[in-house]
Amino acid sequence: MTSRTLSKEKIIVTAIDLINDQENLTFTNLSKRLGTRSQAIYNYYPDVLAVKVAVAIAFYQDLATRLQVDLLGLSGKQAVKAFCNVSVQYALSKYPVTQQILSIPSGKINDEELDKNSLMVHGIMLKLLDPIESDEKKQLVLARMLRNLIDGEIIHVGNGRFNNKLISHRDSFDQMLNIVLENY
Repeated sequence: MTSRTLSKEKIIVTAIDLINDQENLTFTNLSKRLGTRSQAIYNYYPDVLAVKVAVAIAFYQDLATRLQVDLLGLSGKQAVKAFCNVSVQYALSKYPVTQQILSIPSGKINDEELDKNSLMVHGIMLKLLDPIESDEKKQLVLARMLRNLIDGEIIHVGNGRFNNKLISHRDSFDQMLNIVLENY
């Protein structure tokens, strides 16, 4: 592949393919898949972390779009539960990519676009919580609790830790959401 056909979009798609194939995300592996030399990728990204950040941005953009579609017409606790379930299912459907995103060190990267896109998803949740809890401090606690439930579900289901025939992970997740939301 010549530099004329190489683009940020192609690099990101290839990076996602590498991640999904559970191969190390390196410039060497990227360049082999792209049919170019690793030095060519430096014209687009300074390092592998920048590629991971670009993958995370695409992930958050796609998730926000999916949430906006799936939440259309929903409100209240039903919308909050749908947000949580869609977030979990989306992340599990892209679990290797989700793992890479979770490995990006929080607070150590000053990337406005990553912050904007992750906050876009978080902002959707906060809008859904507004009618349920008006106190900002309590709303933040509720949002954190829901994010902990979402992240925990993603990690444990993704790693196969919630495989119990007594109750499915989806049913137990719904029950946990009900327990949290019945106090509001």
